[in-house]
Amino acid sequence: MKTATVAPSIRISCPYKDCSGCNYLHLSYGEQISLKKSQLEELLSRKGLEFPSIEILSAGAAHLRDRLDFSLQGGRLGLYGKDTHDIVDISVCAQLSPELQAWLEEFRCYQWPVEKGSIRLRMGPSGEKGVWLDFANIDIKKILDEATLLRRLQKVAFVEIGQRRKVPVWTESGYKLQDPELNVWFQTWMNDQPVNLYCHVASFTQPSLKANTLIAEKISAWVNQYPDARVIEFGSGIGNLTMPALAAASSVVACEIDALSLEGLEKSVSMLPANLKEHADKLTIHRGDFQKKILKDFSEFDGILANPPRSGLMGFLDPLLELQENQRPQFFIYMSCFPESMAVDLAKLKLCGYVMKECALLDQFPQSTHYEVLTLLERKKT
Repeated sequence: MKTATVAPSIRISCPYKDCSGCNYLHLSYGEQISLKKSQLEELLSRKGLEFPSIEILSAGAAHLRDRLDFSLQGGRLGLYGKDTHDIVDISVCAQLSPELQAWLEEFRCYQWPVEKGSIRLRMGPSGEKGVWLDFANIDIKKILDEATLLRRLQKVAFVEIGQRRKVPVWTESGYKLQDPELNVWFQTWMNDQPVNLYCHVASFTQPSLKANTLIAEKISAWVNQYPDARVIEFGSGIGNLTMPALAAASSVVACEIDALSLEGLEKSVSMLPANLKEHADKLTIHRGDFQKKILKDFSEFDGILANPPRSGLMGFLDPLLELQENQRPQFFIYMSCFPESMAVDLAKLKLCGYVMKECALLDQFPQSTHYEVLTLLERKKT
């Protein structure tokens, strides 16, 4: 798992000037990185935060995404245009991995009897094709009743339908929708070994398998700095950060509100390869809304691992303020794709006596304004 060496002068071309997906196509990749780093530094400085030199992590300047979310509108498949509600019809995208690009081209051959809807295409770690059709109920019924289109699609891909992620199954009387099915759609790492993550096509994952190796490597390295650490994780999801932490920690309590995500995490742990099975007993899973109420005493843990939604940690940090300084966990690992809410939380952590020890900017969304931030904070010794 190594950071890619990227020529900073490289430029990516795109035939769609009106697409809202990429805003930095006019910049070289090196200029994009410099701009994102400057933006992060300015944001942290405005919040009065002291930070170390920001490390840049990159898996390449393009072709990273193994998951594509796009819209269907009036026969057009693509993303919304800039400052408009019209869809830009997209057949090729430099954001996509070669495998996902091929899957998109294949998928575009299907003609859907639907006016509008949302679609996700996904490539699994072993080349599996997945599609999630998030259409209105009346359109789902139309597709199930017509049957021919869906049967063609299921010959080449695994299909999920609707917000409940139902799986269409053909019977003698036609299609029936069955409960969601867990499959290997993503992968993380435990030390230097890849680990399968069971989830749904519709599950939240990082967008890129390739870039995710850098995330797992960083989490593992940071937790390893604190031998035999007891870690509590908030926003565990399907376990993308849980597994790297589990390999390094003495115990992990994983907290998540989404039941389907936790079902995936439980299966992933049960399916660990034989040489990693010993880590399964170190994991405790807790379901609950960590942004509102914490049922655990932070003083029981040596470290906190958090990957919250865009809204940030909200009330999660309040119990830390109630503890004496020497009762607070020694370290705090915070990962976020929304630096604005992260900076607010980091300012609160500063009040709790935490200082930023390491900071990394992961550019897994090249050409766009977005990026991931990973920080390691440590409680000041008193």
